Amino acid sequence: MGRLGFVGCCYLLAPWMGLDSFTVDPRIAEVWPLGGVGFVLLTLVWDLDRPSLLGVLGAMVVVVTVTALALGQPPSYAVWFGVVAVLQPLAMAAAYRRGRGAPGWSPRHAADVGTLLAAAVVSSLLVGLLGGYPGLALTDLPSKVLLWWVLRNAVFSFVGGLILCVLLHREEPEALAPSAWFHRVGLAAVAALCVVGTYHDPSLPLSWLLIVPSVWGGMTLTVRGTAWLTLYVALVAAGMTYLPQNQFGYAGLLPAASIVDLLVVASSAFALLLALMRDQRARLIEQLDARGRESEAQRGLLEAVLDAMEEGVLVVGPEGVRRHNSASRQLLGRPVPLDHDIAWSETYGLQTLDGQPLTDDVLRRVLYEGEDGDRLEVRVGRGADARLLEVSAQSVQHGTRASRLLLLHDVTAQRARVRELSSFASMVAHDLRGPLTVLDGWLEVVEDDPGQGEAALARARDASQRMRQVIEDWLNYAVVQEGRLHPEVVALDEVVGGLVESRRSAGLDHDEPRFELDLAHRVRADPGLLRQLLDNLVDNAVKYTAPGEVPVVTLRSHEDDEPGWVRVEVVDRGIGVPEGEEERIFEEFHRGPAEGRSQGTGLGLALTRRIVAMHGGQMTARRNPGGGSTFAFTVPAA
Repeated sequence: MGRLGFVGCCYLLAPWMGLDSFTVDPRIAEVWPLGGVGFVLLTLVWDLDRPSLLGVLGAMVVVVTVTALALGQPPSYAVWFGVVAVLQPLAMAAAYRRGRGAPGWSPRHAADVGTLLAAAVVSSLLVGLLGGYPGLALTDLPSKVLLWWVLRNAVFSFVGGLILCVLLHREEPEALAPSAWFHRVGLAAVAALCVVGTYHDPSLPLSWLLIVPSVWGGMTLTVRGTAWLTLYVALVAAGMTYLPQNQFGYAGLLPAASIVDLLVVASSAFALLLALMRDQRARLIEQLDARGRESEAQRGLLEAVLDAMEEGVLVVGPEGVRRHNSASRQLLGRPVPLDHDIAWSETYGLQTLDGQPLTDDVLRRVLYEGEDGDRLEVRVGRGADARLLEVSAQSVQHGTRASRLLLLHDVTAQRARVRELSSFASMVAHDLRGPLTVLDGWLEVVEDDPGQGEAALARARDASQRMRQVIEDWLNYAVVQEGRLHPEVVALDEVVGGLVESRRSAGLDHDEPRFELDLAHRVRADPGLLRQLLDNLVDNAVKYTAPGEVPVVTLRSHEDDEPGWVRVEVVDRGIGVPEGEEERIFEEFHRGPAEGRSQGTGLGLALTRRIVAMHGGQMTARRNPGGGSTFAFTVPAA
């Protein structure tokens, strides 16, 4: 509303300023701001609904008509002049909006300045041919005065529209930095001197002085600053026409006044074009900088992702390795060579899975020249530190060059796991086959000789119990591997008491195990897992007692050296842990010596250490000096 009020006040003054400035030549006014101010007024109300826009157009006609009547124009001509004077900015606004092809009114590109100039010239010529200028009769249309009128109206329409559209409609922030205040003061002084020089000799070539401030301002000011400079030059030039001795007269086909009009158009357009081009350049540079920062951020992110990956990544080309991450260096065991001529098979000791040396020709054929998705498994290094790597290849574009992306995936643990599971499956099949064979055999004995049924059924029951133990070990292994933990306060004597009672009458060969208990502590643990842990240790102590001896198991607890922990010990008098195997016995599928009472699945001790680790404790085993073993573990105190 503030902008609309300001432009509306200017429009009230514009007809009076134009119609009252016939001082030098009665055929043409010295200043004619009506077209430019009317154009800017319409840009402010252009998006209103049709009735409101028609109301504004009617008000503009009334303002021009009333002003013309007040200054002595005939009524019929005043009305006609009011209609045509409003038709010119309306045609200019419609032509500029259509030619610009984009929303908004402030020029943003060089083409917008050209479109605005063309709209001003075409609309001025149209109104001139309709006789819309005061003092110009229809019989004077094919004359040089028509040319003067069209030029004068086009100058004021273009310059006024250009300046005010920038000042009133430009909303985007300036991309150009403002110049210093003393620079602007100096430019204003030079511009005034150039206008004064042109006034004293408006004929060519001295009138070209008007170009000096436009070039200076367009090269140093912001877009808005250039608009203010252009307005300043136009107002100074227009003010010269009110001096007693006006040098901007009309004589000849191209009078001094028309020369100055053309120079004002040229200097205004030139200054804005320079400023707009600098503004566009600054915005492009800012966009490039922003994209550069974004690209740098993305590059940093990609590098962080690559370095955080457990898989090795290498980008290779004909000249060698172009890029790699830190995981590739760790998987290969030494720095990645960037030289294309290096022999990878020799440098890294690459082998096939069966231990045969791998040649560079095979690597190149599969990884460099093969199809996308080709995979190759290689062995890196020798001995205990050897790794199995699965290498896959994919074609990528690295910049402007074609490359191959190699992905190194460590499958050592997976292959070991597969071997373990295969071994476990074989052992389970073997362990189940034995009891089943025994069970079938004793059932056949019962069928052939019913008199031995009681002894046979006892043996069959033992075989069935053995199968049950194998199955329970496998189920317990699966449960513990899932890693779920639900701790609560547990009394050790209560847990062990239940286990002891269930085993007192289960001694092998009718030998009842003897238990010595000293468990006065309470711990914070998962009751089910703790019961399974102690059951496995007690079962181990009983199982690995020498044949013919009564199993004796001692369970005791005491405060650990580390505050907040309880140490539990399970001591037996069995065959003892073999020398040097204190850690190996905790490996999965490891079986103890066959001289014990029975063979297990090889999972019991591995599960016990896993359960202790889930509680955050530690577990150890040692051979007792007097015979037997001691298994100790720590759990959090309650």
